[in-house]
Amino acid sequence: MATARETLLKMLQHVADGGDVTEQELNAAIPDPHGWDPEERKGWEELSHWADDADIRAKDERYANFKRNWIGDRIAALNP
Repeated sequence: MATARETLLKMLQHVADGGDVTEQELNAAIPDPHGWDPEERKGWEELSHWADDADIRAKDERYANFKRNWIGDRIAALNP
């Protein structure tokens, strides 16, 4: 069974590679990030923002690319 951190990294990578994650998928996979280290928490929050901003990304490709790059930064921070 994958750890929460492994699941988080997999979901972040999926988005960075051009995929999508919904709020329902995020909450089903990782319902409570309480007790995580700061970088894990930032990664979870970035995925949560990603899911919340679907309407903005649909209208603004530059914003979507910016957010994917930001998610790439979260992946790098979690893989020192």
